[in-house]
Amino acid sequence: MTVGLFVFIAWIVISVYFYVPKQLSTKDNILLFFFLTIISMNIFTILDLNLNLMQHSNKTDMFISFWLHRNIIIPFSLMIFANFIDKFFVTVLVFSILYLINLLAFWVGFISCGSNLYLGSAILLMVFMLLAFITMKLVTKLPIGESM
Repeated sequence: MTVGLFVFIAWIVISVYFYVPKQLSTKDNILLFFFLTIISMNIFTILDLNLNLMQHSNKTDMFISFWLHRNIIIPFSLMIFANFIDKFFVTVLVFSILYLINLLAFWVGFISCGSNLYLGSAILLMVFMLLAFITMKLVTKLPIGESM
């Protein structure tokens, strides 16, 4: 049930990403996806293993849902945000959807938290969005390599 729900959410997020027109080039979007996935994996690893602030479930189906959430839903949602950074409505919409998906993840139980999950989840999403903005600026400012 949980895997099916998060596969459906991931499918919707990926469909929205591929449907909307993008402001960044394909090369920039690919680099941005890789960087955002690495950032997402590192943040969740630090919060889980090093700081013990969040713990993911060890059940197989819950871990697959956690993996979909961490490696598919969050990076693609942040890529939608990065492609429409100048539109305030899209920023608020992406934040709201990611926040509701995070609350669903806590409610379903594949992520557990010992402290205030509402505030911590919102702060985590703001950090993700800030890092997505910084990464987008860095990726678009990379010099184009020329052959020698």
